[in-house]
Amino acid sequence: MQDLRLVGVHEDGEHLLLGGEGGESYRLAIDEALRSAAARPSVRVPAADSTEAGAVMSPREIQARIRAGASAEDVAAESGVSMERILRYEGPVRAERDYMAQQAQQVEVASGLPLHEGYRSTYADQPVSLGEMVRHRLPAFGIDPESLEWDSWRRQDGSWEVRAQFTLPAEATGTVGEEPPARWIYDHGRRTIQNSNRWAQQLSEFEPLDGPVPGRRLAAVADRVFDFETDAEPPAGADELPDAVQEDVDPDNLLEVLRSRRGQRLGVDEEADDALALMLTRGAVPAAHPRDGHPAADEGADSHQPGGLPFGLSLAPAYDDGREGALDLPDGVSTETREITVSGAPRRRQR
Repeated sequence: MQDLRLVGVHEDGEHLLLGGEGGESYRLAIDEALRSAAARPSVRVPAADSTEAGAVMSPREIQARIRAGASAEDVAAESGVSMERILRYEGPVRAERDYMAQQAQQVEVASGLPLHEGYRSTYADQPVSLGEMVRHRLPAFGIDPESLEWDSWRRQDGSWEVRAQFTLPAEATGTVGEEPPARWIYDHGRRTIQNSNRWAQQLSEFEPLDGPVPGRRLAAVADRVFDFETDAEPPAGADELPDAVQEDVDPDNLLEVLRSRRGQRLGVDEEADDALALMLTRGAVPAAHPRDGHPAADEGADSHQPGGLPFGLSLAPAYDDGREGALDLPDGVSTETREITVSGAPRRRQR
């Protein structure tokens, strides 16, 4: 295509004179199409510029996305804003997220457990924070506490979601049925924290209630019917209990032990379980034992009394009020009376 240049206007005023690159002369009629094309405004297409694209997302919006958990790379990929511009506003929000994660780790999740030997040996009588409890519980699952990384971000309701990320090795000794991380919901105003998944529940409790329960050392004893002939006479030396056992059989001591073990599961403290079982065994009286002071049976009597009553049972004696004769009935009423009329008039009260 050859480019033409404007030379001037023809003498008739109705044409334009144009010149070519080789010196040729051309004439162009001035008509309505030419006038419309000359009067139309030009459309400028701006070049693509990253700074203009970055103006679509304000600094406040960038910080809001990072505060909600997005990384600088995520915001740059979503908005098209340059990474340099994103990093300019990331610092203050990133520091806020780290601060909230540290505050959540300082929340107390367990207080002193005086009856728990494992707790006393680890923390004495001091309360335990979330961060300390998590670092204590991780080795139980074969996880290195040094691989732990904390983070947090703000939720829509104003609370903060706290995350503890760690590496779960292939030879881990325990599992909870889901992949890391552990998640909690932290209320900064109330200084409270709530478990958000199974890992959080397992790591923030010294011994989770629904965790694996250790095997019991005590086995249930099957019920047995009391045999009078074999069980009536205690074996020699049965009454000679050790002083410690005789002291434990005391009801006051038994009640004190039961109060101190309130809320404690079997299997947590095996020595205390054995002591309690021994107290209950020594102090219990079989329900079928004959009571002291009542003869079990006359010598030579049958094992069953007349009437089919079992051994050791008898009919109660007839009630005797010391009076002879018929029933004690009101005046005018006898055993032949079939109907009694009761007046509904209110009874006057005598003064």
